[in-house]
Amino acid sequence: MTDGDTEASTTARRRLPALSDRSVANLFLLPTILLLVAMNVFPLVWSLYLAFCRYSTISNNGPVWVGGANFSALLTDPSAHQKFTVTATFTLCAVGIEMAAGFCLALLLHRAFRAKALITTLLLLPMMLSPVVVGLFWRLMFDSTTGLVNFLLQAAHLQNPLHPVSWLGRPGYAMAALVITDAWMWTPFVMLISLAGLSAVPPHLYEAAEVDRASVWFKFRHITLPMTAPLLMVALLFRTMDCFKLFDTVFVLTSGGPGSTTETVSYSLYKQAFQFHNTGAACALAYVILLVIIGLSNIYMKWLAHIRGEGTADDSSLWSSTVQRIARGTRLRKLAERPDAFAIGLAAALMLVLGGGRWLVQNAAVAGWCTGAVASVVALVWVGQLLLARAPALVRSVVLNTLLLGALAAFLLPIYWITVTSLKPPVLIDSLTPRFIFHPTLVNYGSLLFHHLNDDPSARITGLSAFPVKLFNSLLIGLAATALALLLGTTAAYSLARFRIKGKSDALFFILSTRMLPPIVVVIPIFLMYRFLGLLDTRLGLVILYTMTNVSFAAYLMKGFFDDIPHEYDDAALLDGCSRLQAFRRVSLPQATTGMAATAVFCFITAWNEFAFAQLLATGEPLTAPPYIVSRTGSGGIDWGPIAAGALIFLIPAALFTFLMRRHLLRGVTFGAIKR
Repeated sequence: MTDGDTEASTTARRRLPALSDRSVANLFLLPTILLLVAMNVFPLVWSLYLAFCRYSTISNNGPVWVGGANFSALLTDPSAHQKFTVTATFTLCAVGIEMAAGFCLALLLHRAFRAKALITTLLLLPMMLSPVVVGLFWRLMFDSTTGLVNFLLQAAHLQNPLHPVSWLGRPGYAMAALVITDAWMWTPFVMLISLAGLSAVPPHLYEAAEVDRASVWFKFRHITLPMTAPLLMVALLFRTMDCFKLFDTVFVLTSGGPGSTTETVSYSLYKQAFQFHNTGAACALAYVILLVIIGLSNIYMKWLAHIRGEGTADDSSLWSSTVQRIARGTRLRKLAERPDAFAIGLAAALMLVLGGGRWLVQNAAVAGWCTGAVASVVALVWVGQLLLARAPALVRSVVLNTLLLGALAAFLLPIYWITVTSLKPPVLIDSLTPRFIFHPTLVNYGSLLFHHLNDDPSARITGLSAFPVKLFNSLLIGLAATALALLLGTTAAYSLARFRIKGKSDALFFILSTRMLPPIVVVIPIFLMYRFLGLLDTRLGLVILYTMTNVSFAAYLMKGFFDDIPHEYDDAALLDGCSRLQAFRRVSLPQATTGMAATAVFCFITAWNEFAFAQLLATGEPLTAPPYIVSRTGSGGIDWGPIAAGALIFLIPAALFTFLMRRHLLRGVTFGAIKR
């Protein structure tokens, strides 16, 4: 090719019409919106129709229209009130403990010391486990006769050996066991978010306070809390929504018992839909749950915007446009102008109707215990900070390291127990006195990974079991869903952060609201839709579902990263002749790699550990490892050895993935912490 041809081809490329900002915005945002509409809105519309019908999925008869009978029965049913009471009790107690303990752990970690990265990674291990595996092993540890919890309490002379506590057999203790299990698993998540907020506080603010001889409390009250409040609110938002839609831990730990004292609304919905096959009533309950979640999330979003000091959006929302065109001059104008007040009123009314206000009386013991625990932790940390502020550096270091090692031991003890259980001979696992010293064996791993002649673990191996295949499916599905969610979430976030889009705030709220939707709410219409499309029991079907589950979180998190990348960088690239796509690929994307790494960790852990869709959408044997591990529990007893081996093997990929991304994880979460 001659120089003239090269110059002509270069000129031709320059003359190619570049996509406009509007086209790029649509190209980046529409795939995410369409996926969420197809996998959320369509099933919700379908379930809305079924909510007004009498219908059962196992019946040959079609839906029969009954109007609002299902909703009337639900709102007047005392048992439905109790389910919301249980959910409110659990959410308040668990979230309160997680926020207090997670923030205290972050304060302990927010200093320079040896092995900080290793200890932080070890503390994150609980959140990498599947909730069903966590529920199963806390069920083993809470056993009244052979459990580790009662053994430790008796060893510390905190319990009478003749009258052991029946943790899962008494109502108050069962709720406490559920709260402890959830707090153990998700306090590290709050710790990570809090540590990111603390790391983002500019050091010169503390230096200026030191010059002015400010007290420890003054610095904490006027610097630490205000600067970390935005990320604390994000942690509070996600943990509240996750607790409200809890299903899998209840499924394996308490099964809603004893009686119905730990039956959350999501578990009640599962029983209505898949045990009683009362599909119409289940869909009605799903919509009540959805309305409460939307109301609560709107409250959090408004509160979070107030804390961040965000003003009016650059484009008016669709709600505002509707207010100006329809509600002007009507009596509903003031209500329409305040969607936050409307959401608060809606959520408060629903919670009052569905048992709100009574849970303090009915669960005073559990609520008092949890409130006392949170208050004690906060008071201890506050007093400790005041005392340690004037202590010598050596004393302060010894005390803080002792507290940190104690917390590390508490969070690693269940993982240690899973490990030793996987190495114990089967005869020692159910012994009345827990055995800490024994001759380790790999018989549990062999029983899990291989088929043996006559099902005898000591006999000849006849082939691989189903578990390696399930593990490979989980890995393949998790990686594919993470990649797709990261791709769609990153492009959607860039579009929302860089372009003026009509109804931007509504689009962002819609994307985030799908993350808060309990899987059990849409699983019935998705099951029917997948059966029609032939996607049941397929890897593709689960990849699509897990991508839908993660893309909203990825878009919301990545938008914070792009917001903190100055838009002047893109403007400079455009002035230099780059197209908008080139500016995105060459300028913005490289600067958001740490955020993408952090987002990938969270997305992979979510997809890797997902249980509800994999369990409820399987017509035969489940495809992935979490429901397969649970299937090892049968009516003849629980085979704890192979379950422990499977849990430990299942933990390794998530822990390895997080360890490889550890340098990007904290920085990625920190990036944009203050402005977002």
